Amino acid sequence: MNIQVSKAVEEARKAVFPGGLSRYRGPFSRELEGQQFELVMDEGPSITVSFPARNKALVTDGGAPMDADTQIQKAEDGAYFVLADIRGSKPRTAYMMVIDLFESLVTVVKAQQGTVESFPNLVTRNVRFGAIRDGEGNLPEKRPSFTKDLVGKKIDWTYNPDFSIIHVYLDENYYTTARNEEMKKKMEEARKKDPGRFPKRMDPYYEKDCLYIKLRENLYLFSFVEFNSGSGTQGMMIINRDRLTDVGCFWGSNRENVQEGYTFNAYGKWVREEIPEDHTVERVKALLK
Repeated sequence: MNIQVSKAVEEARKAVFPGGLSRYRGPFSRELEGQQFELVMDEGPSITVSFPARNKALVTDGGAPMDADTQIQKAEDGAYFVLADIRGSKPRTAYMMVIDLFESLVTVVKAQQGTVESFPNLVTRNVRFGAIRDGEGNLPEKRPSFTKDLVGKKIDWTYNPDFSIIHVYLDENYYTTARNEEMKKKMEEARKKDPGRFPKRMDPYYEKDCLYIKLRENLYLFSFVEFNSGSGTQGMMIINRDRLTDVGCFWGSNRENVQEGYTFNAYGKWVREEIPEDHTVERVKALLK
């Protein structure tokens, strides 16, 4: 599958998010081209990944080498976010990697779609931590790790001039979204023009079993699967807390049930206001009973 978003899919996305979520995405990084890395994982086999050409990768994970269509974004100096979509894979499979050359560390999220018979669009994932072996065979002792650093914080992320969303990092396993006043008005106007444009879903929107991983002192991986919206898509953001920017991807199926995998950039600002009662862990837990 070519992970470059088709014109039809892009137009469908713009119908919901004018300008597309990739509006602020910069050029893909080419700094890893021509390089090969041995990723020694703490669990499971080592992974070898090479980047022979632009937007291409070769991934070996305990079996035969796999060709991948690839998008690479620079998250911070020396740190790269890699979306590698394995060609012709069944079930559909992608590797999302954060390769940190300065720290010689790697975080690998293996995502698959089509593994759950009752929910075929659902994206399942497996997270592994590891290190990059250097030319002398050395490995650092430190690793990325799960964290609570973001819990209790809120960031208003802007993806394009017409769309922003507040992420509320409720707890180590829960997150939800909220809308600023400008977006509330835009959503109401959109519903008046086309009442059927947005499918009914719980509002505020929330997800359980999200992931928070500390990659560096200023760099975090945040991931969630849109289980409650019915799409089953995975969203992943590499958050730079110093610059309050992120790079990331959505990978799964869109509202038109078309498979997609695309990267984006956004910029954010801290939200200092108190979390309303309907954006709390207690509310979410009550809804799950």
